[in-house]
Amino acid sequence: MMYPSGTWRGFWDQQAFGRQEMHAFELHFQPNGQARGRGIDLVGPFTFTGSAYPVTGHVTLVKQYLGKHAVKYVGQPDGEGCILGQWTIDHRVNAVTYRDTGAFLMKPDLPPPTGDEPIVRLGQA
Repeated sequence: MMYPSGTWRGFWDQQAFGRQEMHAFELHFQPNGQARGRGIDLVGPFTFTGSAYPVTGHVTLVKQYLGKHAVKYVGQPDGEGCILGQWTIDHRVNAVTYRDTGAFLMKPDLPPPTGDEPIVRLGQA
């Protein structure tokens, strides 16, 4: 599995709100590619459902705010163990669709290295 399940840290950027942190944020990845999570941010509590592709590290998630709108998250690995991508909200008003979009970053909340970790050479597991 490319990403660890558990506690994560993350934020999204939107022109009107600036950078907004996600709190009490968890993501869980299954071997079959399913991804689920939950958390809370400025808008309110939310859940995540979607897919993570272990070979490429690409992630497609729907963030559903409880009792509110949904946000599509599409991301990829940033090379440092994080997921970097773009979120999108489509609003439909009087048969016209408007789109809001912005950047996001999610990173696993891992303990700091102790210095006793084994050295792993690239290409070895």
